[in-house]
Amino acid sequence: MSWVTVIWSIGSGGCLTLTVIYFAVWWNNRAERANLVFALLAIAVASFAALELTVLRARTPEQLGVLVRWLHVPAWVMIASLVVFVRLYLRAGRRWLGWTVVGLRTLSLVLNFLLSPNINFRQITAVQRIPFLGETVSLPKGVPNPWMAVAQFSLLLLVIFVADAAITVWRRGDRREALVIGGSTLFFVVLSMADGVAIAWGLISMPPTVSLFYQGLVAAMAYELSYDVLHARALARRLRSSETGLREPGNLISPRDGSGSRTKFVSSFNSRPKVRLPTATSRSVCIPGIARRAMR
Repeated sequence: MSWVTVIWSIGSGGCLTLTVIYFAVWWNNRAERANLVFALLAIAVASFAALELTVLRARTPEQLGVLVRWLHVPAWVMIASLVVFVRLYLRAGRRWLGWTVVGLRTLSLVLNFLLSPNINFRQITAVQRIPFLGETVSLPKGVPNPWMAVAQFSLLLLVIFVADAAITVWRRGDRREALVIGGSTLFFVVLSMADGVAIAWGLISMPPTVSLFYQGLVAAMAYELSYDVLHARALARRLRSSETGLREPGNLISPRDGSGSRTKFVSSFNSRPKVRLPTATSRSVCIPGIARRAMR
């Protein structure tokens, strides 16, 4: 098996695994919609990588034209998912700018299927075979289509949208999220955009490797999400321990006193009634939600 196949397959497999994991996480706590959006992003990146690998194996201009056209479908899902994820997870980003990014990307997707062979090329004239990672892969050669600037402009607006959201989160005090989510998104999206633009306009002669950058982005996001899950569990354990301590004799008086008032927790200041605290078993308490607020 070649290195190209190994690298692209491992990346796709990792993204598919994360899709299953975070879909299950969302299923258990459907209030955390960012996990569902992340699962959609991961499966879109896996699909994009699979199509990109097929492009590297194509033999005819017709095959390349069709494959490049269908690459824009998972690309649309990736861009839209990033916008929604930033809005949900970071709770930042200008709504109108996010809608503009998605709208432009949707327009480019429509143009992609209206134009022949796709939005990237007016005509694919040949298949160039070049060495890459110790083997020979395919690269489309032809006349660039100026309409692809619409898709590329949507990526530029995506960078502005994420940068604005990251600055907002940083000023809010959530610097870890600003660096891990905002910083990694900017880093990998800018690199992938530079790579894609240079290849599409014929500035460099190398095979497309856009999916590799998005796989790195998925890995960074998965790290941050797993950090949240682990700390949510730690907080849940601390809450259960606190609840157990409060239930011990001497810490909790009877559920109702003589006047019929509700249960009150008491401390050394017996004369001051305390408001009942929510417990980990209360239906109105969402442990991951408490953890999220506690960490911010």
